[in-house]
Amino acid sequence: MSLDKFSNLEVKWQSSEDMSDVESGTAQAVITSPPYWDLKDYGHENQIGTADESYEIYHDRLQGVWEECYQTLSEDGTMWIVVDTVMGRGDMRLLPYHIIERAEEVGFIPQDIVTWYKPTAIAGMTDRNVVNKKEYVLYLSKSQNHKFNQDIEHDNGNEDPAISEGQKLGNLWRFPVKRGTAGQNVLHKAPYPRSLIERIVRLSTDEGDVVLDPFLGSGTTAYVALDLARSCIGYEINSEFKEVIDERLSELKQSSLAEF
Repeated sequence: MSLDKFSNLEVKWQSSEDMSDVESGTAQAVITSPPYWDLKDYGHENQIGTADESYEIYHDRLQGVWEECYQTLSEDGTMWIVVDTVMGRGDMRLLPYHIIERAEEVGFIPQDIVTWYKPTAIAGMTDRNVVNKKEYVLYLSKSQNHKFNQDIEHDNGNEDPAISEGQKLGNLWRFPVKRGTAGQNVLHKAPYPRSLIERIVRLSTDEGDVVLDPFLGSGTTAYVALDLARSCIGYEINSEFKEVIDERLSELKQSSLAEF
């Protein structure tokens, strides 16, 4: 069963540096994890972040994507970017902060930097560093009056330091990365867990809203959006991920058929 069988999913196999075919104000939330600079090769010669680009050019291209995201978002929309610091050619790059700076130039308003605690992580950035147990979730909005569903149910358990009984959700989130997050196909090197994206989708959207992922990758954002009765628009420059995404969404297809 092909991806076009989902009426509420649209995948565009092209660079998100041009999203002019999406009507302005369509998306309620952008949820994504961009390719890292000079670190991971996702298998396409025109991908953002390959080793033959400077760090400045990398951010120039990403800023082009943020500009497109800004245009696609509704006035009360938000953008959530999962990203970490990186070691680039011997130096630590404060990637989250540089992305925020560029997003601000576009017009986004920074709301918070959530720390995603990954207790199961086992690798450091280099052999001479401590084990990296975190990533960041950059939370930005198009306006101050943006949608934020603070009263959603939080189902990550009492071990999540963000959750305190009777208190608002905090900005330290515990979501373990489990083996097999992207199924058996390991083409995509940096999948994030569904539970992390579920929290963001519930916080930033309502049923029927549109979620946009400009770097769709293995399709986690699409899976969660569809599973929670949202629509999804995804951009992915590498069409080899079609099989990966189809595999991930097969559970939803089977569930839909069973319900029918």
